[in-house]
Amino acid sequence: MEEKKTKSFTLLILSDAKSRIRKVKVTHNVLRLLFIAFVIISASVVILVSDLFLTRQRLDEKIAELERVEYMVNYKEIELANLEKKTKEIETKTKILESYLKEVEDLDRMVRNITGKGGYAEEVAIYVSDLSSDIELEEDPNEIYYYISDQEQELDDIDALLDDLLSKAPELSGILSRDKQNMEDHIYLMEHTPDMWPTWGTITSLFGERRWGYRHKGLDIANDVGTNIHATASGVVIYAGWHGSYGRKIIIYHGFGYTTVYAHLSKVYVKVGDEVTKDDVIGTMGNTGHSTGTHLHYEVLVNGIPKNPMDFFK
Repeated sequence: MEEKKTKSFTLLILSDAKSRIRKVKVTHNVLRLLFIAFVIISASVVILVSDLFLTRQRLDEKIAELERVEYMVNYKEIELANLEKKTKEIETKTKILESYLKEVEDLDRMVRNITGKGGYAEEVAIYVSDLSSDIELEEDPNEIYYYISDQEQELDDIDALLDDLLSKAPELSGILSRDKQNMEDHIYLMEHTPDMWPTWGTITSLFGERRWGYRHKGLDIANDVGTNIHATASGVVIYAGWHGSYGRKIIIYHGFGYTTVYAHLSKVYVKVGDEVTKDDVIGTMGNTGHSTGTHLHYEVLVNGIPKNPMDFFK
C-alpha cells in the first residue's frame, strides 16, 4: 500500500551572493500551526488592548468622581466656615443687645424699687437657641447646594432681625441713659430732700405760731431726754455746737437749697464737715438753751427762707 505523501514547502535562505543556499523544509501542518498561533496571539493582543482601554476609561471615570467628591467636600467646608462666621457675628450682636437690655432691666428695677411699680414683671432677655450646634449634612451625593439652605436662611433671618434691632439700639440707649441719669438725679434729690420726721413725740408748737412778738420758724416735738434725733436728709454738717438760746444745735446743708436745723439737744454726735445719710442718728433730745421743756426744735429752710416742716413729711 502506497504511503500518503505529506505536503510541504521549501524555503530557500540566501544570506549573501557567496554563501551557500540553505533550504528549510516546512510542512503544511507546521504552517497551519504557525497561522493558528499567529491568529491566537493577534486576538489576545486585541483583547488585551481593549481591556486596557476599558480599564483606562473606568479609571478616568473614578478620577472624575473623586474630583467631584473632593469639590463637594471643599464646598461644604467653605459653606460651614461661612455659617460658623455668621453664627459668631450673631452671638456678638446678641451680646450687644443683651447689654442694652440689661440697662432696661436696671432702669426698670430702679423704678420698681422707688415706686413699687414697674414696666416688666419678669427679667428681659434675648434667647437664641442652638446657634452653636453642629449642622447635619444630608447624604445625597448628587446635590451639593441644598444642604445648607435651611440653616443659612434661618441664620440670615436672625441676622437681619438683630441688624434691625441694633440700628435702633443707639437711639434707645441714649434715651435710656438720659432716663437713667434723670432717675439717678431724682433719687439723689430725694435722698437730699428733708421729707422724714426727725424724731417721735408730741407736737407742742407749730410753724408760724406767734410767740413773744415773733413767728415760730420751726416745729417743736416733745419727748423724753435722750430720744434719738435723726437727719431728715443726706447732707453735710455745717454747724455743730452751742448757739445761745438754741442750746446745743446742729445745722445740716443738703444741697438743692435745703438746710435743716436741730436745736435744744442734750448730746451732739456729729461735727462740722461730717457727711450724714438720711435717717442717721445725729444727737439726742434735750432741754438746753432757752426751753420750756424737753423737746426738739426743728426747722427746714429753702434758699435761706424758713418753710413749714409739715409740708415736707411723707
